Formats: sequence, structure tokens, C-alpha cells
Amino acid sequence: MKKAGLVLLILIIISWSTGCVMQQHNAEIEVTSPDISSPDTIHAGSVDLYTPQFRITNPSNRTYTNILVRININPLLTYCHPLSKEFEIPVLNPGQKRIEQVSIAEFVDMDCQYSYTYEVVSNP
Repeated sequence: MKKAGLVLLILIIISWSTGCVMQQHNAEIEVTSPDISSPDTIHAGSVDLYTPQFRITNPSNRTYTNILVRININPLLTYCHPLSKEFEIPVLNPGQKRIEQVSIAEFVDMDCQYSYTYEVVSNP
């Protein structure tokens, strides 16, 4: 019984130390949206589709891996809906830019406007 407990303890220590890398908040990667206040609007029947673009940029001289970008889109008017979106990026090289688009559906003619916040985490 003692051998089984010792083997289990060793396996737990090995599995914890080999593959686990904690992700950290990354302040280097920037997320901007030039059209968040007036995104492109597509009228589709009884709904409007808003499609703001988000530019994800690595201005540093360092390559980052396993990047998770969380964007929270907040309406400026109370009758419009908030939205959260996550993007996983395997690698972002120095100076690399990437554009992601988010679609938001609202009832027709609500004229919604949005702001956003974001959080980026990656491997150290």
C-alpha cells in the first residue's frame, strides 16, 4: 500500500512539473478597434448585424505563444446587448498584426453604439 501511494505521489509530481505552464496577463499585446463606435451594419430582415473589427498587434520584439484574447463589447445604450468573445492565437511574432471580426445581432433600427475592454493572457 505504501508503494502504491509513493508511486501515485511521484506521478502527480511528474505530471505537474512537465506540462503545466501558467499563463500570465500580457500587457505587450495591443487590441484596438478603429470602428467600434460606428461599426459596419448589415440589415437582415428584422435584425441588424454589427461587425466591428479588432486589430491584435504585437509591437514588442518578443514572440508569444498560446495567446488568449478576451474582448468584452459593452453597449452605450441600455436596450442593446453586451457580448464577450474569445480568440485563441497559437503564435504572435514580433510586429505581427492580426484582424478579427465580431458579429453582434440586434433588433432592426436600434442604432446601437459600443465600447470595449480587453484582456490578453499568454505563456510567459
